[in-house]
Amino acid sequence: MKALLNLNDNTQEMVEKLISFAEASDSLEQLINAEYTDREYKGQTALHIAIERRCKTIVQLLVEKGADINAKAQGRFFKPKKLKHGFYFGELPLSLAACTNQPDIVTLLMASGRTDVRAQDAWGNCILHALVTVADDSEDNTTFVTEMYDMILMSSQDHNLEGICNLRGLNPLQLAAKLGKFKIFSHILCREFKDKKHLNLSRKITDWAYGPVSSSLYDITEVDTNHQNSVLEIVVHNTKIQNRHELLSVEPLNTLLEEKWLTFGAHMFTITCIVYVLYIIGFTTVYYNQAERYQIFSPPPLLCFLQGLVLVRLRPSDLRSIVTDAWFHILFFLQALMTASSAVLCWARVEAHLLLLVPALALGWINILYFTRGFKSMGIYSVILQKVLLTDVLLFLFVYLLFLIGFSVALASLIDSCPNSLECSPYLTFNTVILELFKLTLGLGDLQIQQHAKYPQLFLLLLGVYVVLTFVLLLNMLIALMSETVEDTAKESKNIWKLQRARMILNLERSLPKCLRRRFQLGTILKNSQGHSRRYIRLVAGGGGCWGGGRQNIQSVHFTAYLSSALRHLKDAIRRYIKC
Repeated sequence: MKALLNLNDNTQEMVEKLISFAEASDSLEQLINAEYTDREYKGQTALHIAIERRCKTIVQLLVEKGADINAKAQGRFFKPKKLKHGFYFGELPLSLAACTNQPDIVTLLMASGRTDVRAQDAWGNCILHALVTVADDSEDNTTFVTEMYDMILMSSQDHNLEGICNLRGLNPLQLAAKLGKFKIFSHILCREFKDKKHLNLSRKITDWAYGPVSSSLYDITEVDTNHQNSVLEIVVHNTKIQNRHELLSVEPLNTLLEEKWLTFGAHMFTITCIVYVLYIIGFTTVYYNQAERYQIFSPPPLLCFLQGLVLVRLRPSDLRSIVTDAWFHILFFLQALMTASSAVLCWARVEAHLLLLVPALALGWINILYFTRGFKSMGIYSVILQKVLLTDVLLFLFVYLLFLIGFSVALASLIDSCPNSLECSPYLTFNTVILELFKLTLGLGDLQIQQHAKYPQLFLLLLGVYVVLTFVLLLNMLIALMSETVEDTAKESKNIWKLQRARMILNLERSLPKCLRRRFQLGTILKNSQGHSRRYIRLVAGGGGCWGGGRQNIQSVHFTAYLSSALRHLKDAIRRYIKC
């Protein structure tokens, strides 16, 4: 191993002499399979080092002499928690050669007959998992990773490598979705082999082509939501990656979501929207004069409480999604919580229930924005509005609050106590100082020297500095930042809107009974060349009038069409539900 770590012109000769000496002393196996024992590089052998040093002749010599091809390098350097602290390649010599782009050595190891291509490392990853992990979406990296992936897949097609799941229950395709590796993800989904020998490895099969138009079948067996750990759910609900909207643009995910929207999503959305609007109108009508009804003790608290529980039930979401991804889930939850709490206080005949009921009523109308996701133009506007509120406005409010509290404390400390015989200063208390400074921020206050200030000049100076920092600086910075955010968000707003609509579609699908979910399941079950049943969805691609290459033709349906057809399908949906 030391000879390999210090490569020079004599390394080959030195390794051959060492092996000859070991054969003569009957210690060859101990020599070539010697492992590192320290924690950093534990398990690394001479074969690992020869592969890492790209010494094909030495690798071939070691393999011929019986080196352990399935030795695992399990040191901390090879299992880093962060990639910059080491190099992950899957522990095995074969995966090391694959991850370092050495196809000749990969072929050599696989041809030896002793390589276990299904071997898994400590995390349960096989060689394909390792290739997905090292992919970084750069052009050069994508080229060698995809070529290596296909080569290994074709060389071991009888081993079903893509069916191997790691300890997290993810196969290579699901892992690519989990990590947000866009290019390797799209390559796997759209992989197509033309030769009959490897046709069963294709996830895309061109059924027919005529001129610029072609019809293809896409394998959605592990993609659709009927499969555990489905790719679609991983992409939509994985809040740890920033390019989810890009992954959803890959076929067949894009078409699958569109078909779900047309099949049941649009109609369910229309009905839900109408029901919620009717609910909030009734809610407003019933509680508009709540104070007067409280005096005669005739509020309907049971209805109020049930409405809150229904809202919580209709907006289910996991905690991670609520905190990081589903802003409207937070608003719906707060609305339901305040509505239910006000009902309890109302039962107890506590007038303070209005303190919860009034904000719930306001939130109820604001939450109608959730249903703008069904409209393309309004949905994009809602995305931009949400982005501005959750970034620029929050940062502005944080900085502004610091200025407001700091200057309020300073100015309040300069006010003398109010003499009994004199008119009290409006800045006597801390609360009134905050109110007056807030009015100055809006341009509604004045800069008059207060007669009860201990140091009028200092008081006026602080007021002037506050106005410059808030009214002049902060507000103008907010406007500039919002303009920049709107410009940046507008470029990706359509894709972000599609992601939000995808979340809504999956939530609607999850609320369906199992029998209806099976009824609305997309695709057709077909048998591949090996006789295995797979589910496929058909996608027709056209050239748009150009005979040179094409684009996907996806039918767009406007919300007005949804509204006109929703009532027609409502009767059928109710009948199906009753049959269930």
